[in-house]
Amino acid sequence: MTITPTAGVQRSLEQFRHLILHLQMECGSVQDIFNFFQEENSMAQFDTLMEMDPQLMTQLLAREYVLEARRESTVDKARRHLEKALQLDPNCPEACLELAKLSVTPESAMMWYKRSMDATLELLGPNMMHEMLEKFKKNPWQQVEIHTFIKAKASLAEKLFQNGYFETAIGHFEELLELNPSDDLNIRQFLMVSYLQENRCENAAQLFQRFRGDCAASWLFCKALLQYKLEGNTRRSRRSLCRAFKRNLWVPVYLLGLKTMPASKLPLKNNNWKVGSKEEAVDCVKCIAFAFCDDANAMTWMWEELKSLM
Repeated sequence: MTITPTAGVQRSLEQFRHLILHLQMECGSVQDIFNFFQEENSMAQFDTLMEMDPQLMTQLLAREYVLEARRESTVDKARRHLEKALQLDPNCPEACLELAKLSVTPESAMMWYKRSMDATLELLGPNMMHEMLEKFKKNPWQQVEIHTFIKAKASLAEKLFQNGYFETAIGHFEELLELNPSDDLNIRQFLMVSYLQENRCENAAQLFQRFRGDCAASWLFCKALLQYKLEGNTRRSRRSLCRAFKRNLWVPVYLLGLKTMPASKLPLKNNNWKVGSKEEAVDCVKCIAFAFCDDANAMTWMWEELKSLM
């Protein structure tokens, strides 16, 4: 018998579907999901959803391949699992996200991040997508339906940033800040560097005002650079640079090439380092180097100020 649910029931079952898919990726096995629903006596909803959409099992199986890919120790084996996932479910955002992480070239990674975002939109539809994004602004990360979309968008923006596509990256960073005003993704530092790189000083000044309580090393060095761009070598810009030096003196040492920067074992945006440490400096330089190194006058200014401290 064909089930024709009301609009309200249809919506509830759609949300239930996305919850199932999210829990599967978090728990690590579809079998754990089945066990959970059996214990909670919630199998009736699952059975109803199965009758409505026979493709659910295919979607679940596709994500099992994604989970297998995450467990693999070699890239080739992981990629084969992900390709199988996309054969089962061409609109599997999680598979696209994992393929982006395994990509050899930046262009390939960016393509897969974009495809992951498009797959989420295809799954949700434009109306539900808009609704989820509006809800995300009020209560970030409560909407499991778009977790993968937000991760893919942030990763795409950073990949664009790392490869010099600053103007395009700015659009994504601004949209992410609009969605998540508290910026728990900590992407404002990349947006700031992008503004400085594109000489959008007015936008940079507004962003500094918005997060004026930030005292991260990257933030302090960017603030000094902005003041130098606006005022030149003034007492205020020098004082701002000195504050940045006090936060971490390793940053100018690495930026100016006075010492070779050690390889960082920490991922970009990781805050598990001590203030003033080499690890913090490496993290900072990876972010701000674009803006400083493309400005010869600013580098000379930094060198002169550093010499005055010796």
